[in-house]
Amino acid sequence: MKYITKQGAPRNYLDWCKANEGLNNEDYRCLQNPEKASLHETLIKEQGGLCAYTMRRIAVSSSHIEHIKPETLCRAELRGSDLDYNNLVACFPKEGMTNPFRYGAQEKGDWWEDDGRDFVSPLHKNCEPKFIFNLKGEVAPFKGDHQAKKTIEVLKLDHNSLIEDRERAIKEFIFGPAGDSPLSPKKVDQAIRAVCERNKSGQFREYCVAIKHALMEYTRQQKKAAKKKKHIQAQQKKK
Repeated sequence: MKYITKQGAPRNYLDWCKANEGLNNEDYRCLQNPEKASLHETLIKEQGGLCAYTMRRIAVSSSHIEHIKPETLCRAELRGSDLDYNNLVACFPKEGMTNPFRYGAQEKGDWWEDDGRDFVSPLHKNCEPKFIFNLKGEVAPFKGDHQAKKTIEVLKLDHNSLIEDRERAIKEFIFGPAGDSPLSPKKVDQAIRAVCERNKSGQFREYCVAIKHALMEYTRQQKKAAKKKKHIQAQQKKK
């Protein structure tokens, strides 16, 4: 999960919300284009082109506007609260799209137990350290974190399809598309610091947090192997 820094709703969306405040239309279901389209595009840009839950690459054509706290619950509690920008993110898949691989927003649906206390939101500053990824693309809660464990379960972040996608992205990044051009130790160190930064177009790399964790594991493995090799060579010289 990649931490999302909220940067502000589009002006036409804010104007629409203000114009409908206190009216029957103060309801997310009444939101139409161009305001809805502007909102969708802003969320994707804000997230650097990644799904808020899975870190998959998304575009308008492959995503929908997601309420972290389900919109039906918001409306039941307070009129207009389903329009709160700080509860909105963009997620895979497109609204109405049938996806055979149920994970992320599609799997979460209207889940919201105990007012979401055990759900790790991508809007929480400490969301990234709660999860750990390995070189195989597998995800686990860091040090058994119970919120991360529940979130992995709710979003099915351990779905085989996601694991395979993350592993592919990790291997291509470290070893190259053909798998025969591993990064040098210097390049790995540089990548650990930079892989989660936006590019010139404002986009994040797909599965960037998983790649960063995998790079750190790869570095540990390489150092361990180098130490072992050095020890073996030292033993051979003694003979």
